[in-house]
Amino acid sequence: MKKTMLLFVLFVVATATLPARVVKVDINGSGQFTSISAALTNAVAGDTIKVLPGSYTEQITINKNVIVIGSGFETTIINSALNPTVNISAGKIQWFTISSTSGDGIQTSGSNGIISNCVIRGCILCGVYTNTAGSSASVINCVLADNGSYGIEAANTGKINATNCIAKWNGPGDFWGDWYNGGILNLSYCDGSNASTNGNQGCINLDPQFVSTSDLHISQGSPCWDKGNPSLLDPDGSPSDMGYFGGPDCPIYPVVKAVKIIPQPDGSIQIQATGVANY
Repeated sequence: MKKTMLLFVLFVVATATLPARVVKVDINGSGQFTSISAALTNAVAGDTIKVLPGSYTEQITINKNVIVIGSGFETTIINSALNPTVNISAGKIQWFTISSTSGDGIQTSGSNGIISNCVIRGCILCGVYTNTAGSSASVINCVLADNGSYGIEAANTGKINATNCIAKWNGPGDFWGDWYNGGILNLSYCDGSNASTNGNQGCINLDPQFVSTSDLHISQGSPCWDKGNPSLLDPDGSPSDMGYFGGPDCPIYPVVKAVKIIPQPDGSIQIQATGVANY
């Protein structure tokens, strides 16, 4: 009996120290999975799921403590004809474009889901929606645009905390908390209609001055520039911006770390550069 108990303890210690995995999803077949939903089904807590560029037509559910990372909203898209496209009750999702042709882009439940630096756009209903009692998701540095209903809505007794978000061109309004029925939408340092009401700290309702409808960088004169939550910094150490290209999870374009100059036989030179980026 003593020997059996000792073996059991050793087994528990061994399994508890397993390292977290990085799982790659590539719709073209170079990863372990070709769909995000398959990767999520096989994921365990602590995993990071890295999604390569592509248009993923599927409905996904994130209900584990995992991080789902896209390769940038410009190239990594999740879209479905189902309602919603993304269910999240735990874990984190970032760096995607998310849309739904029949309902909400994202529905939240649970108390730990985080939606960071995503573009939720072109949904038939809301960009982000909850009506689940006890839910308390966080939406950080997202852009919510061109959705048929609200950019973010907390209905019934659901709760959403949003900071550093920009919501524009959404159906009846950009932000809505159904306070009459117990819905709670906590906004701070956001830009959009209804954002600056009810004493929400640091919120505005102004033109964010995107470069264009497809390029969601904000110009330096934008009222959203350096006007995000002061407790959050951009990767360069400056005060955080509102919107997709702001906050600590802001995607960084490649920064050159090394340059190699190679003389060529014809007298010209070849320059090779290496760099790093968040994507």
